[in-house]
Amino acid sequence: MILPSYQPSGNWAQLFIRNVTELNAILPESMSVAYIIVHDGTVQPHVEKIFSDIFSRFKNIQFISYPENKGKGYALREGIRTAKSDFIVVTDFDFPYKKKNLVELMIRLTEGYDVVVGKRSKNYFKQLPFRRKIISWFCILLKKIFLDLPLYDTQSGIKAFNKNGKDIFLQTKINRFLIDTEFILLSHRNGLSIKEVNIELESYVQFSRFGFKVIKNEMNNFLKLILMNKRLRKLPAA
Repeated sequence: MILPSYQPSGNWAQLFIRNVTELNAILPESMSVAYIIVHDGTVQPHVEKIFSDIFSRFKNIQFISYPENKGKGYALREGIRTAKSDFIVVTDFDFPYKKKNLVELMIRLTEGYDVVVGKRSKNYFKQLPFRRKIISWFCILLKKIFLDLPLYDTQSGIKAFNKNGKDIFLQTKINRFLIDTEFILLSHRNGLSIKEVNIELESYVQFSRFGFKVIKNEMNNFLKLILMNKRLRKLPAA
């Protein structure tokens, strides 16, 4: 499981320990999870010390960091490149989705799907702040118009894939939020089997605000995806 992080704050350590403990408790006997935390940028000394304490408690956690903040997409690729397992799950460091959703994604992988994607439910959208809700709906509309995908809710931060999916993920280029859409686009165009799973939020989730600069950068990335889609459509089917 790949968990990107950047300067966590608040009671993050207690929450992380609780989340890992809760997930381990509901895993089927045939499954086990190793965690790769990718800290996207320089680790502050006090944060590093807390991480060290956590690692002494859990033996199945690997930690990666690098000096410069690069973005979620870059962090995920670093973690995925390091992973050795047949199946990979990516989610956010604060485990914002129900643990049962994580388990369901893993089970779907064992059924033979290459990629399993979280689909945000109606209850999920009800919990979104108004601004985030508008942005999400606008993104879905743009994808329906410009990207002929088998699914359009590509931006949830929870996905799982096998080695075929890993190979595709490592071909992505976007370093920020639209990495999720780029991955699904490339997976679809390369003929990978994709399965959607309905997901729900945990009650403690708090949403960050998207500033104008972030939105502008993501619109530029979306234009790149449109051009990529046009190019891929001209290639022979995989």
